[in-house]
Amino acid sequence: MKRYLLAVFSIILLCSLLLMPIALVNAYYDDYETSNYLAIETPVTDGAWTTDTEWDDAEVPTNLPATFHWRDKWTYPGGIIIEHYIIEFFTDDTNDTGDYFQYCCDRLADGGDAPQPDDIRIDYMGHSGLSGLTVYQGNGAGWEEYTDFTWPDHIYISESISSSPLDSNPHWIIELTMDRTKFDVSQSTPAYCPWIRVAVYDASNDTAGAQAWPPTSEDVPDDWGLETGVYANIPEALTIAAVFLLSSVAVAVSFYFLRKRPKT
Repeated sequence: MKRYLLAVFSIILLCSLLLMPIALVNAYYDDYETSNYLAIETPVTDGAWTTDTEWDDAEVPTNLPATFHWRDKWTYPGGIIIEHYIIEFFTDDTNDTGDYFQYCCDRLADGGDAPQPDDIRIDYMGHSGLSGLTVYQGNGAGWEEYTDFTWPDHIYISESISSSPLDSNPHWIIELTMDRTKFDVSQSTPAYCPWIRVAVYDASNDTAGAQAWPPTSEDVPDDWGLETGVYANIPEALTIAAVFLLSSVAVAVSFYFLRKRPKT
């Protein structure tokens, strides 16, 4: 009996591991992925690290370029999904009117070679608050302006030229807060795995062009990265290697005890 109980426990353990968020999607830009965890510390949208730990509970995306950094997490006040982003452009310490930040999201993760109606794009130009913000929605061939939102209820952006725990030199830091429920990017999204793209541009260094994650076009959703939403806080110790080891042990133990026959 003890053997069978242990086998059942091992199977339950394996199943719980298999239920961890896994992106079951057909296409996105390879090796550009991140997990979007439930926040432990709710950030203050003030364009800087309010505390040295404010963004420690957000995962760092894969393959970030050396020039800029971003990460995100979410909160759930009053049943509304609020998305929080921080973007740091290490090589830009200017406030040129031509500078911009851009965020793209394929809400249904269905890709395409042109923006679709489920795709949105947020452009923030020139360090100018609400007047620098434009939101677009795909129409199947390109982008058209989307105006059904309010500032700061649905989108709020704050910025500064300051230092951070990631770089002691003053640089451009942007914090974005977005009501994802308003833009229909919620738990109803398949596996909560939208595809996204984040980009920044320094007008004083136009030869470098836009710095983007992934390094692709805002007009081709097929080439955006994967964001997997997680209804949990970021794990402190559980790594991919640990998950693989635990799942392997569960399979081995289950196989052994289920094959074992009682002696007669």
